[in-house]
Amino acid sequence: MNYNIYGFGPANSQSAFLSEDFYLPEDTEQARDILAKRENLTATTLNVREIGQYELEELITGQTWFSGAAGNQFNGRDTQKRTCFRRTFNLVELNNGPIVAGATIIRIYPPISGIVIPINAFGGATISGPQYVFLPSPNLDIVMDNTDPEKQTLTITNNVGSDLIQCYVTIEYLKQR
Repeated sequence: MNYNIYGFGPANSQSAFLSEDFYLPEDTEQARDILAKRENLTATTLNVREIGQYELEELITGQTWFSGAAGNQFNGRDTQKRTCFRRTFNLVELNNGPIVAGATIIRIYPPISGIVIPINAFGGATISGPQYVFLPSPNLDIVMDNTDPEKQTLTITNNVGSDLIQCYVTIEYLKQR
């Protein structure tokens, strides 16, 4: 494999893959610069992995789908490479109050740009008691409408028999890189 001087990703790629092949130049100033950049990349990579944060904003998950890996060779030039992102929503907050029985439509703001493929959605809700409902559920359904990417909505169909007093959902999706 042909790795660049910084020790991450194949040459000519934007990958966050850290290579095991890592060599520092003898020039001290250049070595410091390379170490600082590698440390920054390492921290960023670790902070956004699956064990990372679930904020109410779009985050990269650290997953790469369809990387073009073949025969244990990473293909950094693969145009089909997709990166997985996640966004978590507090639906009760977005609705300005409990989500009542039936269908409720909530507008996503700011909208999510550039979704290529939806991957996964999961979450949980609280009803009186308290009782907890986990997504996916036969009594609680959430559908994202991306027909107009500038006016995305989530339709929540609540058939649990009680208002949702708390409801978080996380959506994971791929974007072209």
